[in-house]
Amino acid sequence: MAKIKELYENAKSAKVGTACKCPSCGTEFVKTNYQQAFCKSKKGTICKDKYWNTVTPEKRNNTTRISPANASWMAMNETQRSSRVRRTNEGYIVRNGVAYDEFDEPVYNVDINEDAYEHGQWND
Repeated sequence: MAKIKELYENAKSAKVGTACKCPSCGTEFVKTNYQQAFCKSKKGTICKDKYWNTVTPEKRNNTTRISPANASWMAMNETQRSSRVRRTNEGYIVRNGVAYDEFDEPVYNVDINEDAYEHGQWND
């Protein structure tokens, strides 16, 4: 980690127009702005993000933070696993004789009077 920090300091202190080495990916680049410390060879801010996620201990050892989207997804999956809902082979949830997709839209009617277990239509 000391090496990438040293590359970062060298890039930050270099003058505009000087050839520098990207602290994240090692690509050589010519500094075009006094603030620049990372190359622009990768799309977006990949090198910068990778560097800061590596050198910041809170980000590198992140085991406690769960994004809101991930928390919602995990809660939804836990609810589906814990409940014994009837499902079709496609994974649709069956309620009142109607199969619903993951967006809670009705897909097709299901004949609940049929012996579905013998025909393998239900997944529990």
